[in-house]
Amino acid sequence: MNKPFVLPTSKMAAYLGVSKDFLRKNKGILFKQGKHFNRPIGTKRDMWIVAEMEKWALNRNVSKEALEVLNNICNL
Repeated sequence: MNKPFVLPTSKMAAYLGVSKDFLRKNKGILFKQGKHFNRPIGTKRDMWIVAEMEKWALNRNVSKEALEVLNNICNL
């Protein structure tokens, strides 16, 4: 089984056009550990799963706050 392509929080935030704080504040709310991100054993660093985050970004059936983020991404 191939390992998923992952990015640290700062790079994922830049990739999606959101703030690092947005990602951090929504862990456990919009983003689930094991699905959207993982924390490798022995580290304090979250690694975000690119494919899952792309699916999230493309999903239009999300909260109002998430929809605002998507609109900002589309307007870049």
